[in-house]
Amino acid sequence: MGVLAAWLVEIGLITWRDLQPANSKTHTINGFPLPADFLATFIVFGSLGLVPKDSPGSKAATLAAWAFVVATYLNALPAVLNPSNPAQPTGTAGSTTTSNTSSTTITPGGTS
Repeated sequence: MGVLAAWLVEIGLITWRDLQPANSKTHTINGFPLPADFLATFIVFGSLGLVPKDSPGSKAATLAAWAFVVATYLNALPAVLNPSNPAQPTGTAGSTTTSNTSSTTITPGGTS
């Protein structure tokens, strides 16, 4: 029951994260999550669910499942509360960037 509950919470967190309008800069697709997101959770949590309940590894599998949930929750936090989210660059209207380009022109004849 522990892995199943963690998986259901994970599905809810992924859906909540992708429906947030504040995450439009961190996710390329706005709206409902991609089916691949749900498929990935099905594979990960499904493999953790294959551990028998009466084996000593069942507690470790449940702990790993909830660790994935906590990691998703921390990644879904706004950038102010999430130190792993990179800060979005803030540009000013008058700022320009310089590049290291040479002023040498190469012509088809080989002269510059």
